[in-house]
Amino acid sequence: MVTFWAPLLHIYQPPTQELKILKVINKECYKPIFNILEESDNAKFCLNINGVLIELLYEYGMSDTMDLLKNLVSENKVEIVGTAKFHPILPLIPKKEAQHQIRMNEEINRREFGRWQRKGFFPPEMAISGIVAKYIRQLEYKWVIMSGIACPEDIKWPYDKIYTSPNGLQLFFRDDIFSNKIAFKNIAAKEFIKAIKEIFHPEINPKKKFVKEIDRYIITAMDGETFGHHIKKYEKTFLQKVLNLINLEEKIRIVFISELDQYFPISNKKIIPRESSWSTTYEDLKANIPYPLWNHPDNNIHKYYWKLMNSLNNLMNLAENLNSTKDWEVTNYYDTARWFYDRALHSCPTWWSNPLNGTWSPNLIYKGVELLMKAALNAQLALIHGGKSDLSEGYYDSISFYHSLLLMELSNITKKQLKKKLVKS
Repeated sequence: MVTFWAPLLHIYQPPTQELKILKVINKECYKPIFNILEESDNAKFCLNINGVLIELLYEYGMSDTMDLLKNLVSENKVEIVGTAKFHPILPLIPKKEAQHQIRMNEEINRREFGRWQRKGFFPPEMAISGIVAKYIRQLEYKWVIMSGIACPEDIKWPYDKIYTSPNGLQLFFRDDIFSNKIAFKNIAAKEFIKAIKEIFHPEINPKKKFVKEIDRYIITAMDGETFGHHIKKYEKTFLQKVLNLINLEEKIRIVFISELDQYFPISNKKIIPRESSWSTTYEDLKANIPYPLWNHPDNNIHKYYWKLMNSLNNLMNLAENLNSTKDWEVTNYYDTARWFYDRALHSCPTWWSNPLNGTWSPNLIYKGVELLMKAALNAQLALIHGGKSDLSEGYYDSISFYHSLLLMELSNITKKQLKKKLVKS
């Protein structure tokens, strides 16, 4: 019996990231991880690197990190998966914009990694829905990775077979328990090796009184920044140790997720993944809140943010339909709006809007909101020059209104946070 381990790492930085922070993360995490994979003959890791991070590494003079990564891809130690360039929560944005983000990322992958092909897909934050899975397949991807919680509750957990969606997309579920144990340093390298060898007990048939040994697979996935940045030296104390220990094991094999269908059958059963993310709990699902850290009904910042975003989507649609060939100003303002809008869709502003979970930063929230407002301003200027501002005034006014409410909410929550600290002290 062989356990096939298919690891995936996800690395990303927002378009608003500061140079000094990126340099620290690159030094502590990205380069050390890539060097360890380079030194390990048995390394096979799927990697999601959002296009925005690739651009930031080049922009800020860290192209040597990209050179390391390209070497790993050419040596077949890393397989780059598809994703959305600026890390938006795909189920929460229009399909047209989601596909635009995916295609932008594909352009960068093809430019950087030569003969890159659509195989696997990593939805940012593993935020998935049946609709998202459907258009990922329509874009010709072979498989998608999701949190284990996305597996429908009436379906037996897959470890020896592969489920597909109705349109043929292979659905892979990460092992949330092992992934979180690794991510929060709750399991050592030796313990992990022992656990994945023993977790799958042989199937015993009581009637025929024999033990049937079958191969199984396990998928782990987490932020790459866990190793070396969030947990110092963890790339050596865990990743490197695990790779070295597996070299001594006959019954554990490291494979790309893309290779699993060479060893395991495709089930005839078609399933639709549950709306969820890798931060969604079963309590969230019961409450019908599939993406709690980005769109929670009790979170006023989330509420105002998505109201603002909805009006901006409508404003951008109007600006997109302008005839820009007759007026350079229209083209200039629309292109500027599009530049800010693409970046404004990144997930960080709403993630930092969760004071009850300890993820609270008014300035990081507003960094994202500022991109939205710049997109709105330039879209409106394009419409004014295009003689269509009478169609957009309502949307523009709505954006201004929700922007004001959002600013007030940032202030109100900060006051509440301060009061709580004073009471505790």
